[in-house]
Amino acid sequence: MLRGDLGVAASNHAARRLVAAPYRSGGQAQYVPRSVPEPLGERFAATREWALHRLDRPLTLEVLARHAAVSPRTFSRRFAADTGCTPMQWVLRARVDLARELLERSERSVEQIADDVGLGTGANLRLHFQRVLGTTPTEYRRTFARGE
Repeated sequence: MLRGDLGVAASNHAARRLVAAPYRSGGQAQYVPRSVPEPLGERFAATREWALHRLDRPLTLEVLARHAAVSPRTFSRRFAADTGCTPMQWVLRARVDLARELLERSERSVEQIADDVGLGTGANLRLHFQRVLGTTPTEYRRTFARGE
């Protein structure tokens, strides 16, 4: 009903908010708004925010730890305690989330999006997209692109 009255974007948003499957073919994983885990602590909130604005650049453990003004070992241990995942797992999921947003709202190619989010190549984006979301970028775009 929402899809018919308000369009694809509104129906997808409502489905995600309700944790219900939007209109699509069967057998696909349920999509949630973000795959980046919610932080349990605020210890490195500024570093996470800083990293989110630099996903297109190289983000190593050393770079993140330097921003947080701690050693890489301390950063890794405390970050995992705060978020439930390693810093590099978090960066990868943040990149996949940004790729999802770009697939939904742009016509950029998978290769261009891979470069935009710091994953380098379309093959790399496809690999990580499949691992994190269980689908391909093309299928995701077909399902969630605005204006259908």
